[in-house]
Amino acid sequence: MDLEELLRDREYDEGEKRLERALVIAEREWEKVRQSLGECGDIGGFDKKDFMIGIIKEDVIIRQPLVSPTKSVSVYAPTFYPMYFIDNLLTMEEEFENRGYSTSEALYVYIELATRASEKLGLEGTFAMAFGAGYGSVRTGWVAEKGFPVEREIFFNMFFKDRKKDFAWDFYWTSVREKLKEIFDRFHAWQDDEELFHREVKSKAVVVPMLV
Repeated sequence: MDLEELLRDREYDEGEKRLERALVIAEREWEKVRQSLGECGDIGGFDKKDFMIGIIKEDVIIRQPLVSPTKSVSVYAPTFYPMYFIDNLLTMEEEFENRGYSTSEALYVYIELATRASEKLGLEGTFAMAFGAGYGSVRTGWVAEKGFPVEREIFFNMFFKDRKKDFAWDFYWTSVREKLKEIFDRFHAWQDDEELFHREVKSKAVVVPMLV
């Protein structure tokens, strides 16, 4: 084996180890989401096939990513494409002791997790993506660049209605589970009733006039 092959194999091995560590974190956080959404139904256990899995290092994908059903990030923020899910998980974990979930990496991890979880519960397309954006925001205190602003604001206001705006909540709290059930039901109602969606969401959207 020549030096180039040795280095390539070593790089792959390091990538595989990072992947294994990240998947342990992902499974742990998925179970927290599962618990928090328990009133909405059971999303089942973590399955890495549901996500685009890749290791990013110096713009090289060491492990070929799988096809991801979630497209919850901005096309203007390539750092946070789903293929960076592993990198975000590891960075979130490294910073957790000092910052908890209050990081941009945690935001995008939870957008991915909550989007996929809501799909398993019956939301589809942009409704699932908007739910994920809202969940990520109330979990971390951060806001995605293109995170469905009206839906996210409604999610945020419903979640913190009649409670202190404190992002340090626990997944198992009854009040949290009940709030998330209420919010999920609202999103599902929008999905089932286009007229309701346009009345409660589209009517609040800001229309920016074209400059001519």
